[in-house]
Amino acid sequence: MYTVKQVSGLTGVAEPTLRVWERRYGIVSPERSPGGYRLYDDAQLAVLRDMAALVDAGVPASRAAATVKELASSPVAEGRGTGALPDGDEFIAAALSLEPSVLDDVLRRALAAAPFEEVADQWILPQLQRLGEAWEAGEATVAHEHFASGGVMRAVSAVFDAAAVSAEGPAVLVGLAEGDRHQLALLCFAACLRRRGVDVVYLGADIPTEEWVSAARRRHARAAVLGVTREEGIGSARELADALGSITPPMSVWVGGSQSDAIDGVHVLPPKVSEAAANLHLGLAAGSV
Repeated sequence: MYTVKQVSGLTGVAEPTLRVWERRYGIVSPERSPGGYRLYDDAQLAVLRDMAALVDAGVPASRAAATVKELASSPVAEGRGTGALPDGDEFIAAALSLEPSVLDDVLRRALAAAPFEEVADQWILPQLQRLGEAWEAGEATVAHEHFASGGVMRAVSAVFDAAAVSAEGPAVLVGLAEGDRHQLALLCFAACLRRRGVDVVYLGADIPTEEWVSAARRRHARAAVLGVTREEGIGSARELADALGSITPPMSVWVGGSQSDAIDGVHVLPPKVSEAAANLHLGLAAGSV
């Protein structure tokens, strides 16, 4: 639990403003200590951080409050994990087994243990990194890595396909520039974003710039998200970002991945796919994107 002073320090919002937001907009309802002091939990802190981010971006406080209240009641925001994620060694062993049923069982238990957002950030992506390290150490082969990656792709694609989409929301393109094929983290992000009700058009890997532009115009996309995972892909990503940024009517361009800081004139997403999806969804919902 956090006091109002601590929340002020963590959000950058003055204590009187926090009280006004609580009283005028009802975005949080803090508990009271025996001495009558306000006490905020983690969920309320997250709501206030979102509110502060929107207000800092120029969104009127009344609209920002309506946005964060709506998002706080969405299905993705409710509840946390209910089980234990499989041990990481199980995933490596499943990859080395080359047995589809063994791999599918580990992935099924992981996805059943917690919300997908948590599984993606805390289990899927770290385990894929571990598998890559095992390959570099000579403990796994390319066949093992491709076998496991294929299984993960199928599992995450199923999560993406099962997510509900808002019929009235704007379209968001998600994919990789020409020449870039490392798409698993981006697909996890796309699934997180789609689970928030966003109309995600997942283009996939190795998409030429002209096809990105054509898709953006055809779907009247409001935003585009591209991943940049390799130094060799920076040039094509820059070309793509420039092309998307020049489309009329304008659309916002967002970039994620290990090389995202090398792309100028775009919005850079945070490393965690769940946080990246939440940030973009917040901007879309508030109309600031």
